[in-house]
Amino acid sequence: MAKHLRTYALFFQSLFVLPMAYGEVEQWDWVPRASLTAQQQADLNRYCQGSYVNRWQATNVTGTQLTADLIFRDAQGVTHLKGDANILQPESALSANSIEGVPEEYYFANQNVALRTNDQLIRSSSGYISSNSSTTEFKDAAFLSHSSGARGEAQLLSSNQEGVIFIEDGFFTTCEPNEESWKLYGSSIKLDTVSGFGTAKHIQIYIANVPVFYFPWLRFPIDDRRQSGFLFPSFGFSSKDGVSVSAPVYWNIAENYDATITPHFIQEKGEGIDLEFRHLSSFGQTLYEQSTFSDNLEGEQTLLKLTTEQRFNKHFNAGFLLEDNPTDDKYPEANSTSIGEKDHYQRSLYVGFNNGNFLNTVTYLTYQTPDKAIDQPFEWRPRIASSYRLTSNYFDYDINAQYTDFYDPAEDNFDGQRRVLNQNAKLTLSNAWGRIDAGILAQYRGYDLYNYKTAAEGTASVGHLTHYLDTSIAFERRIGQRNQPWRQTLEPRISYLNAPYEDQDEIPNFDASEPTLTYSQAFNHIRFNGNDRIGDTEQVTLGVESRLYDENNNERWAFKAGQIFYLEDRYVGITGNTNQNAAIDDAKRSDLLTSASYNSRRYSLTGNVNYDPNNNEINVAQVIASLSPKDDIKINLSYLYSINNTQSDDDAKQASIGSIFPLNQNWSIYTQYTYDFLRKDATKEVVGFGYENCCLKVSLSYQDWLNDSNRYDRGIFLQFILRSLSSAGRGNSEANIANTYWNQGNVGY
Repeated sequence: MAKHLRTYALFFQSLFVLPMAYGEVEQWDWVPRASLTAQQQADLNRYCQGSYVNRWQATNVTGTQLTADLIFRDAQGVTHLKGDANILQPESALSANSIEGVPEEYYFANQNVALRTNDQLIRSSSGYISSNSSTTEFKDAAFLSHSSGARGEAQLLSSNQEGVIFIEDGFFTTCEPNEESWKLYGSSIKLDTVSGFGTAKHIQIYIANVPVFYFPWLRFPIDDRRQSGFLFPSFGFSSKDGVSVSAPVYWNIAENYDATITPHFIQEKGEGIDLEFRHLSSFGQTLYEQSTFSDNLEGEQTLLKLTTEQRFNKHFNAGFLLEDNPTDDKYPEANSTSIGEKDHYQRSLYVGFNNGNFLNTVTYLTYQTPDKAIDQPFEWRPRIASSYRLTSNYFDYDINAQYTDFYDPAEDNFDGQRRVLNQNAKLTLSNAWGRIDAGILAQYRGYDLYNYKTAAEGTASVGHLTHYLDTSIAFERRIGQRNQPWRQTLEPRISYLNAPYEDQDEIPNFDASEPTLTYSQAFNHIRFNGNDRIGDTEQVTLGVESRLYDENNNERWAFKAGQIFYLEDRYVGITGNTNQNAAIDDAKRSDLLTSASYNSRRYSLTGNVNYDPNNNEINVAQVIASLSPKDDIKINLSYLYSINNTQSDDDAKQASIGSIFPLNQNWSIYTQYTYDFLRKDATKEVVGFGYENCCLKVSLSYQDWLNDSNRYDRGIFLQFILRSLSSAGRGNSEANIANTYWNQGNVGY
């Protein structure tokens, strides 16, 4: 008997990843929130109305103890326990109105049957427990796992010695006894605790007592082991596309590789299928993805992606990425893979060798550009890069070498080979109140070029030395009351940078770009990104930073302000000729770069302003605020003003407000409105409702937005999560307040 009860308890421990409801809440060891201790209430999420409290108590019993109002043994050797019958063992307890049986062989319990273990509770009208036969049965059974909150009910609950559990006409749920938002019903459920999976016939999922899914047959895991089977589908509806359904299937092929197959159907568009195949070796992972959709008007639309990353030992690693659009710039209407619509699809291969501070990589990179009207990027055939760094308390030396064979796929402009050598040597003196960095940056560029327009070959090179000196001083003081002092820091910074002019008329632009000027960028030692143009400048940068820390050493306020003062005009730009007699920028000072931020538990604010004193105008203004005056309320505000950019397409002037407000304990409403002052039109409008309790989360929203193709799109999106079971529905990949409410399905916002 003892052995059998332990086996039975372990079986139900595996089963209760699942939940159910039975009878009155009192029988579930359920305690309302108000009756819990302060610590127990703190452990609950705010939507749960109570908790299961396990009434199992360990005892000093070493064998089997029988108690009842009347105990006797008949002539056949059957022991009878009448009235308040109990069989107590070290790891389990069986109770009923009456129990009869032969010790160590079987017991039959009748009326108000309860079997308890450390984390499990089973109640039934009658039960048969056998130690030497193949079957254990409970009729009209209800079962509970205290730790997971999984509970269920079945007309017949049985198990055999192989660890297989049978549930006839049963259901399960993780919802609380007083609020059953979802249940999973099955006419016949078989749970194999040895293999770790279950099968069920005629499965129905009820939400708020309304059936929403039906499966004639379903296979599902009951532990952490991967199992093949159906995943929950996604669905949607719109007046334009009609009904849309995606039904993924997971295939556990072997221990180290698996696949997910997702068929799609869109009523007015067509049908398609996605494939994700994963393989795990002792060196790394390989992933293959394919999305194919047969559009009623455009025909086949396909995207492919193959990725692998392998590390052979602590020194060598390799990998490749293959992306492809074989269907002439057409993109699948339905796509659940990580492959999206792009201008250029990458194909690359790399091999790396690393040994401490010595890093080496060889990369071969090409692109596919489906739209022939778009210029194709330069390809690397190949790029070889090496770097080494030597550091100590006072000296830092960094050297980077790179060789790239650039190829122009269109062969209509120029390409060639580039050799790069960058060396940075820095001497540092620092202590608790200050720091001085003095350094030299040596840069070399060498080119072998070919011009397709003139069929001419040429060479070019440039060598350059940059000198810099960075200094900072740190001040600190205590402010506020003695018992709760705050701490304020003040850090003035001065940087001198001298990058002399070098003629770069013959230097091409393979990958140079101009960074956005920010406070941090103002203290950088190079003007351009990339390894082509070397920016000339002689400048002094002044900056100051101040921070306020509360009594718990949390940063509350941060202020930054800085400005560059140019001692020489700049003659080198991203492209074009360089002429020391024709400055491309003769401003004597940069914008005044300012930033401020505030953080607390309920409020956060970040503001950045770039003010141009030469023209008395603001070029950049950005404000982002997040407000939560109460736990259930969220308000997000943002404003961006960015004018006079190098590319006019980068100019922006827009404001957005998003909010989440509770209507009651469970219902919320969320809205977002984004307005573009340059377009003079709204670019995003969202309104939705959300419902959440301890076991269910649902959101329904209407969204109207400007998509990446500069066209307006709209849709209705429904998503819900059955906690501890699965999620279903469809969301919008466009970032918006609905994503904030959904919060990856987590409790709360």
